[in-house]
Amino acid sequence: MNPKNDITLQEATKQYLKSLEEAGKSPRTLYTYGQDCKQMIAFFGVDKKLTNILPAHVAKFYKSDELLKIPKQGKDRAPKTINKTKMVFRGLLTWAKEQGHIEGLPLPKNQ
Repeated sequence: MNPKNDITLQEATKQYLKSLEEAGKSPRTLYTYGQDCKQMIAFFGVDKKLTNILPAHVAKFYKSDELLKIPKQGKDRAPKTINKTKMVFRGLLTWAKEQGHIEGLPLPKNQ
C-alpha cells in the first residue's frame, strides 16, 4: 500500500488544519475546527487509519456522545454545533481524498 494512504486521523487533522491556515483561515476558525477535530479523534482514536474508517463507523460517530454531548457536563450540544462538526469532518475527508490519502468519502448514505 502506498504510504500516503497510511495516514492516521490524528496526522490528517494536523495537516488539514495547516492547509486551512495556509489558505488564510482566521485564528478563531482554526481554533474551532481544531476542537471539532479533537471530538473526531476522541471517538475514532489517535491511531485510526483514514483508510480504515468506513461509512458504518461514521454513522456511529454521528450518534456518539463525543459528538452529541458536552464533555464533563453531559448536556446536549446545540444542533448548530453538531452540524458544524459534521461539516468539518466532511471537509477533512474531502481534503484527504484530494490529497490521495483515501479513495472515496466514507459517509453514510443518508448524510
